[in-house]
Amino acid sequence: MGENILELDTERIENFIDRYLELERRAQQPYGVFSFLSGRREKKYQQTLEYFLDPNKPHGFGDTLLEVFLEVVGAPKLNLAAQHVEIEEEVHVADDDSEGRIDLVICGGQALDDHPDWAVFLELKVGADENENQTPTYAAADNWQFTWFDRTEITVDELDETYVYVKKAQANPPESCEFDAVDWRTVAETFDHRLQGSLFQYPNRSVIQLTDFIRSLQETENMDSPLDEDELAERLKLFFEYDDVIQQVEQAHRQFENDFDDVSTHLTARWGDRIRDRFDVAESGWKIRSNDSPKWQGLMPEYWDQDPFGWDSTVALYFRIPSTTEHLRKQELSFRLRLPPQRKVHKQTFEGDRSFNSVFTGKCTGEYEEGIRVELEKLDVDEITLGRASTLFTKTYDLDPENLVSSYFAQVTTAVDEFCSESSQLLRLLNSVFEESYEDVFGEPPAGEFSGTLSKRE
Repeated sequence: MGENILELDTERIENFIDRYLELERRAQQPYGVFSFLSGRREKKYQQTLEYFLDPNKPHGFGDTLLEVFLEVVGAPKLNLAAQHVEIEEEVHVADDDSEGRIDLVICGGQALDDHPDWAVFLELKVGADENENQTPTYAAADNWQFTWFDRTEITVDELDETYVYVKKAQANPPESCEFDAVDWRTVAETFDHRLQGSLFQYPNRSVIQLTDFIRSLQETENMDSPLDEDELAERLKLFFEYDDVIQQVEQAHRQFENDFDDVSTHLTARWGDRIRDRFDVAESGWKIRSNDSPKWQGLMPEYWDQDPFGWDSTVALYFRIPSTTEHLRKQELSFRLRLPPQRKVHKQTFEGDRSFNSVFTGKCTGEYEEGIRVELEKLDVDEITLGRASTLFTKTYDLDPENLVSSYFAQVTTAVDEFCSESSQLLRLLNSVFEESYEDVFGEPPAGEFSGTLSKRE
C-alpha cells in the first residue's frame, strides 16, 4: 500500500477535487421520489431499509450497507461474510399472552444451524411517537414469528439481541430502556459517508436509488435537499474518469479502517492492565468487566455484580468504557454508567414495573435524584439521564489524534480516578440505590458488602 500511495499524482488529485467541487456548486435540488409517492413515509422507509440492508437483494451493495448499519445501531461486530442473514418486516410477537408487531427484524447465524445466533429488532418512527407500552411489550417478548429455514419462530433467549428505536433527532426517546435510540440523521450520514467514498463500485441505478433514500432521510431531519439524477450521473462520470486515483485513496482508507480496528482490539485487551497498574483493583474489591466486544468493557465494585436467582442471572451496575472504532474516529472516550438489560436479570419471567432496572431508575429520579445530580455536576458530566438504565450519565474525554493509544490510556485513568477513586459521595449514593432496589425487588439484601472507593497504588 505504501508504494502506491507515495506514487499518487498530486496534480491529478487536485484536478479531480476542483472538478468535483464545481459539480457540488452546480448541484440542483428537485424533490425526491419519497416526497410525492402516496402512503405513510414510515412504511416507505421500512420497505426501503429492508431492501438495502438485505445482502440477498439485487441492489449490488452486498452486505456493505448492513455492516455499517449494524455498527451504527450498536450491534456486536460480526463477520457477515461467514453469516447467513434473513430480514423480515412487520414481525409479530409469538407469545400467547401478548400482541404486537415490530417493523423490522434482522437475524443472522450459521446457515446450517436450526436457530439464528443474533437478532436486531427495529422499531421505526418518522412522525408519531410510539403507541402506549409498545417498546416495553417488544422488549418483554420471548418468541417471534420469524422464518429461519424450517422454523417459523425464533426464541429471544437463544439470541444475542439488540433493540433499536429509529426516530427523528428531536422526537421523544423510546419508553423501554431496552431500546437504544438512533436518529434518521445518523443513518443518513452513515449511508452517505459510505456511498461517497466508493460510488464506482456499485451499479449506477442502485446508487441513484440509495442516494434518493438518503436525501429523503435528510429532508425528514431538515437536512440538505436531494440531488437530481443528471447531476449525479455527471458526478459518477467524474468518478469513473478518476477511478485509478480513487481506488488508491480507497486502498489507503481501507488500511486506516484496519488500523482503527487494530487500535480498538489493542485497547480492549490492554486498558484493564493499565488500570491495575494504577489502582489496587482486586484488593479494593473491584473487578474489570472484560468482554470480547470493545463496546462492553467496564469496571465496577464486585458487590455490584450479583446473581439473585442462582442461575446466572446478572445484576451488574457498572462503569462502561467502550473502546469502539466509532469513538476512536470521533477522538473521544465515552465514560458512562449503565445497568444490564432487564432480560439478563429476569430470565424466566419479565417483571415489568417491578424489574430491578425500573425500581433502580425510579429511585434515581425520585428521592436520590437531587443528591446524585449535585455530585455529577461537580464532575462536569456531559449528559445526565437517570431514568435510562442503559446510560444513567455520560462524560466524554477528548483523545489526542496524534497519539490515540497513549491518550486513551491516560484518559481512562483520569476517568476511573474521578468517578471510582475520588468520588466517594457519588459511589455511596449509587450504592444506597443499588442496595435498596435489590432488596425491594428480590426480598433480601445483596450478598457480601460494599467495598467503597477504588484505592490507588502507592
